[in-house]
Amino acid sequence: MKCAVRVTSVLMLAVLGCCFGCREAPTASTIEGPILVLGIDGAEWSVIEPLIESGELPNLARLIGGGTSGRLRSLEPPEGSPVIWTTIATGKSPEAHGVRGFVRGGGGAADFHNEPYSSNMWTASAFWDILGRQGLRVGVVGWLVTWPPWEVNGFMVSQYVHRMASFGGSDAEKGVTYPAEMGPRIAPLVATLVDVSDDDLVRFVNLESELGIDALAGRGKDVLIEAVGSDEAAVGVALELIAEEGLDLVCVYMRGLDETCHGFWIHRDPEARPPVDPEHALSITMEKQAEAFSGTVDEYYRYTDEMIGRILAPFPVDTTVIVVSDHGFAGPGPWGAGRVRMGIEQHGPDGVLIVNGPGIVRGRKIEGARVHDIAPTILTMAGLPVGRDMEGEVLIGAFTEEFARTHPVRFVETHETDIRKGVGEEPIESPVDDEVREQLRSLGYID
Repeated sequence: MKCAVRVTSVLMLAVLGCCFGCREAPTASTIEGPILVLGIDGAEWSVIEPLIESGELPNLARLIGGGTSGRLRSLEPPEGSPVIWTTIATGKSPEAHGVRGFVRGGGGAADFHNEPYSSNMWTASAFWDILGRQGLRVGVVGWLVTWPPWEVNGFMVSQYVHRMASFGGSDAEKGVTYPAEMGPRIAPLVATLVDVSDDDLVRFVNLESELGIDALAGRGKDVLIEAVGSDEAAVGVALELIAEEGLDLVCVYMRGLDETCHGFWIHRDPEARPPVDPEHALSITMEKQAEAFSGTVDEYYRYTDEMIGRILAPFPVDTTVIVVSDHGFAGPGPWGAGRVRMGIEQHGPDGVLIVNGPGIVRGRKIEGARVHDIAPTILTMAGLPVGRDMEGEVLIGAFTEEFARTHPVRFVETHETDIRKGVGEEPIESPVDDEVREQLRSLGYID
């Protein structure tokens, strides 16, 4: 990695270049307040901005107004969410971090190796591993490809938290959390997906449409159950566990927004819908569904903003908050010969980045940020050196001059000298692999 920083001001670059040379540094942390990382899969600026302007996303509006924000360039060529979130965690590209997709082999219909990627496929350290090895207490909830959860200096709850009931037997919680003994504590907080009721979902449906509540009788209901169930589980568990004293870093990942966009963007965007054929039953049904679900995506953004508010509530005022999405959303519009975009084809190239905290510039727009930059930036915020083998750069343009002075960019050759044990070449089978494959098929990610 070359010695470089990404800034929004030539003047700041000059000042920082004079003050802080690139130098080797011991791995000693100087963290001053907790860092909260909120991962919102698929968040898209073109939806967020008008909703903020109309006053409908108060928590995101507050974070943006009091901090630095901008577009976050995703991986190119486009990749699936597990690949991108692992890049966000490690600061490295897929070739270096080992996670190459949702399932090994890519998920084609003729592929007999469609095992979902598991955490033993990681070949690089996450930023929470690096912080933990320096004595900082960390908590991770729901991050993709964290099953089985591994040992950290704190706790980890894997992405399968909302599927705990599927693990079966009296030890249903084991394998979902680290430490395993944490499972019984959080199990009562995790409703099974079948416990998500119509009462929980009606806010996402236009009850005055022709279908009304009957819209919740097909695949649309299944998508919403998965989205709401997974986010409620992640947020509920996080709120229980962040009460632990002494946590220096908390990461909470929410997947529901991405799933909702995949399921309902075609109803949000009239231009994405195929033309109505009044003599074709499927076309008529699509028109009725569009009326019922036209506001679903925007309502899920409002719901996500409420979840963000719930998570923020117990944190102290000196918390540094990072909101990040892995990609944006371009929707499933027609793509030649009547074909509709599905899966990764629906992703937009730019995700969302918002940074807010006592050492962050207020009201600044940052440019040129990439998903590779999150891990190096978090390490610098914590007073730790960046590995030269990381491909990202520190987003110094988000820092105030005082914070940048007290948190200089420092380097070590690598943080991989103490990589966790158990890394292998084969995915580990889980009790929910069939459920995961079916969900990925429904979203268009695999055949």
